[in-house]
Amino acid sequence: MTERTMHYELLAGKATIESVEVFLHDLDTIARSCNVSIQAVDAMKVADKQHVDDAVRQSLGSFADGHNIATNLGVEILLHLSACRQIRKALKLGVHKGEMDVLFVVVGNTKAIGRSARRLNHLVVVDPRVIDYREAKRGPLMQTFNITDEEVRAAGGYHRIPELVRERLALFDAFK
Repeated sequence: MTERTMHYELLAGKATIESVEVFLHDLDTIARSCNVSIQAVDAMKVADKQHVDDAVRQSLGSFADGHNIATNLGVEILLHLSACRQIRKALKLGVHKGEMDVLFVVVGNTKAIGRSARRLNHLVVVDPRVIDYREAKRGPLMQTFNITDEEVRAAGGYHRIPELVRERLALFDAFK
């Protein structure tokens, strides 16, 4: 697949994960059968839709120009979302056992994305609002992206956290 034929869609909602291994196996089965790449992300560690859009576009661009860090597109997306070159740290943005807000990034051709989305709908109670920034995300985002209270004050308040996260993403892309 070339960058021109690659598209992506986001599917978000609430999920109860009994076993991370089984959940990831189910995602892999869907991805393989539909010929797409699927990355599951803890939506509490995503600042907003623009954060995800920027990370996915950067990841696709990295693969297209041969400057990718990871050999797997899903891992590359996690690296960009986390604004970190360390895969171990990036994996902390992944899913965990229990109830959680989850985001699926599905990359492929339009028809294949549609097929996989129908199957993914069975794994979540769809709620696109889990991507949006809200007060409950403040702590997880500040911890994940090492954002200090002083930095938040200088930026103009906690409502600016998504901008601070996107700034880290832009710097990551510029200096990777």
